[in-house]
Amino acid sequence: MILNDDNPSITPFLRNFTLVETLVLVFAGFGLFLFPKAILAIWPWQIAPFNTRFLGAIYLGAMVPVGLMFLLGRWSPTRPVLRAIFTFTLIVLVVSLFTSSQFDFKSVPTWGWFALYASLPISAGYHLWLYRSMPTTHLNPVPSNWGFILQSTSLIVCLYGLGLIILPSIFSNLFPWKLDVFHSQLYSATFITGGVMMLTISKRATPAEFIATGLTEATFGIFAVLGLFIVDADVNKINWSASNTLFWLGSLAILAILGIALIVAGARQIPQKSN
Repeated sequence: MILNDDNPSITPFLRNFTLVETLVLVFAGFGLFLFPKAILAIWPWQIAPFNTRFLGAIYLGAMVPVGLMFLLGRWSPTRPVLRAIFTFTLIVLVVSLFTSSQFDFKSVPTWGWFALYASLPISAGYHLWLYRSMPTTHLNPVPSNWGFILQSTSLIVCLYGLGLIILPSIFSNLFPWKLDVFHSQLYSATFITGGVMMLTISKRATPAEFIATGLTEATFGIFAVLGLFIVDADVNKINWSASNTLFWLGSLAILAILGIALIVAGARQIPQKSN
């Protein structure tokens, strides 16, 4: 580690590994969202149209903060992003192992999937341990109103994520389309990860951490809603007046608005250079 100030550089290995992860997220996110027919030919399992765009939104939401982590290469905003990487990849790995019947182990993409989701939580977990004693003098106290919003939202999305794991047939009913157990449990990682990021910055944080978390929530929320409209324009299967559809749309809109507000709040905290 390069300890030249209270917000040190991350290790060269982590930064290089993050570059690889960013490129994978760019490929998966834009591929699933913009070119689903091409990407599904090499995906590890069969995905229906709504799930394809929703997965694309998840990866696009992850791409932005991970890319920011690579570009800045500092402990802040790495702090919440690294915790998010560890949480998301570990949950996805465990779900994949327990639902391995979804995968064709004669397929190269399947082995690539498991190799990626085994290496990512190992790397993230190791670096979280490595940086466990990192200085916190660069973190600013978070205003009480923001602390309340972030902690309460974190609790709600984490509980929903746990519901998708434990009672998938019940909690997945909030989605506008039918989810199987595998995708319900897989999507739990997205909500729990968002909760972890928000909880991480709920007491002390830097402007960059506010922006990274806001970009995650805003990008995911916007593309998830956009994906639903794009797919239904072709298949016409969504009941737009149904209570679960309206609740799902409203919840994602709130997440997106919260993300935008976090970005604005973080940008306002950045010191302005004097002329």
